[in-house]
Amino acid sequence: MTTQATGWASAFKAFWDRRALIMLFLGFSAGIPILLIFSSLSLWLGEAGIDKSAVTFFSWAALGYSFKFVWAPLIDELPVPLLTKSLGRRRAWLLIAQSLIICAICIMAFSDPALGQSYLIQMAVGAVLLGFSAATQDIVIDAYRIELAESEMQTVLASTYNAGYRIGMIVAGAGALFLAAYLGTAKGNYIYEAWKYTYLTMAAVMVVGIITTLCIREPQVNRVYKHYKTTDYYRLVFVFFIAVATFVVSYIYSGNVTDAIAKAANIKDTAALFGLEALRFLTATATALLVGLGLVKIGVVNQQMAKETWVAPVLEFFKRYGIKLALVLLLLIGFFRISDIIAGVISNVFYQDLNFSKEQIAEAVKIYGVIFSLVGGFLGGLLAQRMNIMKLMFVGAVLASSTNLIFIGLVKSGKPLAPVEVQVGNKHYQVQTDDVGYWKLQVPNDVLAKTNSVQVSTQYQNQSDTNVTLAIPYLVNAQHAQIQLLPISGDDQLTEKELKQSLVVKGQLAGLKNEDLNQDKPVILKLDNQEFAAKLDDKGIFTGAVDGKLLQASPTKTIKAFVNFKNNSASQLFATRSYRINTASHVETTLDVDIQPIAVVDPSQSGTIEISGKVIKGYSSLWLYFAIIVDNLASGLAGAAFIAFLSSLTSVSFTAVQYAIFSSLMTLTPKLLGGYSGTIVSNIGYPNFFLMTTLIGIPILILVVWVAKLLRDHENQTIQQTGE
Repeated sequence: MTTQATGWASAFKAFWDRRALIMLFLGFSAGIPILLIFSSLSLWLGEAGIDKSAVTFFSWAALGYSFKFVWAPLIDELPVPLLTKSLGRRRAWLLIAQSLIICAICIMAFSDPALGQSYLIQMAVGAVLLGFSAATQDIVIDAYRIELAESEMQTVLASTYNAGYRIGMIVAGAGALFLAAYLGTAKGNYIYEAWKYTYLTMAAVMVVGIITTLCIREPQVNRVYKHYKTTDYYRLVFVFFIAVATFVVSYIYSGNVTDAIAKAANIKDTAALFGLEALRFLTATATALLVGLGLVKIGVVNQQMAKETWVAPVLEFFKRYGIKLALVLLLLIGFFRISDIIAGVISNVFYQDLNFSKEQIAEAVKIYGVIFSLVGGFLGGLLAQRMNIMKLMFVGAVLASSTNLIFIGLVKSGKPLAPVEVQVGNKHYQVQTDDVGYWKLQVPNDVLAKTNSVQVSTQYQNQSDTNVTLAIPYLVNAQHAQIQLLPISGDDQLTEKELKQSLVVKGQLAGLKNEDLNQDKPVILKLDNQEFAAKLDDKGIFTGAVDGKLLQASPTKTIKAFVNFKNNSASQLFATRSYRINTASHVETTLDVDIQPIAVVDPSQSGTIEISGKVIKGYSSLWLYFAIIVDNLASGLAGAAFIAFLSSLTSVSFTAVQYAIFSSLMTLTPKLLGGYSGTIVSNIGYPNFFLMTTLIGIPILILVVWVAKLLRDHENQTIQQTGE
C-alpha cells in the first residue's frame, strides 16, 4: 500500500514506459462504450421524447459491468478455438469483445426510439449487448494490465489506463454531442439520422482498439492453467447461459407480479416502488443462482471445474485478508464511487435541462474536460507512487462527493422567474416552474373545449420588459378527420441561427386510425416541390425534419402537410402553415417558452388535460466550465487512486476473476440507484439531488479511515507471523 518509487524523477520516468503507452490505447478503447449507454444515449432518448424516468432506467443496460465477475472465470480459463493459439488467451478474448461492441453499437444506431415500443426494445437489446461486451473487454484489459508489469508499475499503468479511459469517454461523450449537433438534431428538433450516423461513427472509432489488440504482445506470467476436456468447457458455458436466461425470464415475468402489487396496494411512493423493483431484481438473481447450483449438483458441469472457476478465487481473497477485513474491503469497494456515478448518470441531461446546447456542453467537456481529466489522472498516478494509497483514497472520496455541490451553484446561476401565466379562453391560470424551468398545469376539459388555442407568457421576476408570450393551437374532437400544423419554431419566425440546421416541423392528427395510414410515410410534408416524410407517434403528433437552407430559400415560405392514406384515397386531408424569416435575428433573446403539443380535447369527456412546457432561460457558462473542470480533475485523481487500490488487492493466480469482482461491486450499487436518478430528480429537484449525492459521501470517508486502520493492523500481523 505504500510507494515503491525512490524519488520524483523515477516516478516521472515511469510514465514513458512502453507498457504505459499500451494501457493508454487500451484505456481509450474501454472508455468508448460506457457513455454510449449513459449520457449520450440519455440525450438521444430525451430528444426522441422518451420520459426522463425511462431514460435513466436505460443505465441498467450497463449492469453487465456490475455482474462481470459471473463470467470472468470463463475468460480466465476458457480458450477460444483457433484464436487462442494464434493470439494468446488475453488477446483472443479482447478481439471478440471489441467485435461484439462494434456490432452492438450498430444495432443501437439502426433503432429509432421515437417510432414506438418495438424500436425502443431493439435499442434496449443493443444497449444490453453493448454493456455485456464492454464489460467483457474490461475484464480482459484489467487482467492484461495486472499481468503486464510488476507491482511497482501498477500505479503508472492504472494512471495511463485511466487517462486513456477518460479520453475515450470524452470522444464518446463530447465528440458524439459535437457530431450530433453538427448534423442538426436538438431538443425540440429531433433528427434520427443525426444520431444514427453519430453512433456509426463511434463504432468506427472502436477500430482503434482492434488495431491495438493486434499490435501488442501477450503478457508472460508464471501461472498454471488448468486443462480440462473440451466438452467440460462447453458444459460450463452451457450452464452459464442457462443461468443468464433464467435471470432474464424471471426478471421479465416477475414484473407482472410487482406491477400487480403496486396497483393493488396503490403504491405511489418512489422509495416503496424502488423497494419493489429491488425485490424483483434480487428474486431474479436468486432464481438464476438456484438454477445454476442445481445444474452443477446434478452433474451437468464438472463439479471440480465449477469450484475452481467460481469458488476458489473468492475463498483465496477471504483466506488472505480474513473474513472481517475482507467484508469491510468489499463494503468500501461497493460504495466508494457512489456519489460520482449516481450524479454522472444524469449529468448530460442536467446540462441540457439548463438549456446549454450540445455544442456548449461538448466544447466545455472536450477542451477543459480532457485537459483536467488527464491532469487529474496523471496527478493521481504520481501521488500514488509517492504517498500511502489510503491517504490518496481519502482525498479522492472527499473530492468525489464535495464536487457535486458545485452543480447546485450552476442551478442557482439562473435568474429567478415569475409565475407562468396561462390563458385559455376567458380563464386565467398561474403556475410555478421548477428549478430548471419545467411547468405543468391541469386544465378542465370543458374549459379547453370552448376554444382552440392556449396562450402562455412569462418573465423574469420584477422585469416586465423581459416578458415573452407564445400561443399554441390544439384540436377539439369532431365527427370528421382533422389535421393541423403547429407553429414552426414556436412562433413561425425563423432566425438565421435556426436556419443553419434542419428544423423539425410538428403537427397533429385527430379522428384517424393508424391502420388507414401508410405505415412508412403516414404524413408527408411539402415545401414548394420537395417532399419530406414525417413520423407519427401514438398520440397523433407527427414530426418531420426540413433543411434550414431550403426553408430560407423557399419563395412561398409555406409548408403543407398531407395525410398519406394506405389505399391512396383521392380525398386529401391537408394543412398549411406560413412562416417568415426574422431579419432581427442578431438580437439575442434571454428568455423563451416551449409548449408541448396538447392532446386532442374530447368535449364529451370530463376531467382534465395536462398542459406542460418549459421556460428556457440562461445560466452561467462560467459555472458550467468551472463545474466540468473540477469534476474531471477530481474524477481523474480519484479514479487513478482507486484503480491502483483495487489492483493491489488482486492475486495474480486469479487476476481476471478477482479484479472483475472488485470492479463489478464498485459499480453495482451506484448503477442500481443511478437507474432511479431521473425519478429522484423529478420528485426532489436538481439542488436537493446533488445535495443528497454529497451527503452520501460522508459515511464513505469514515469507511476509508476504518479500512486504512484495519489494513495497517493486517500488515503488522503478517510481518510478525513471517518473522516468527
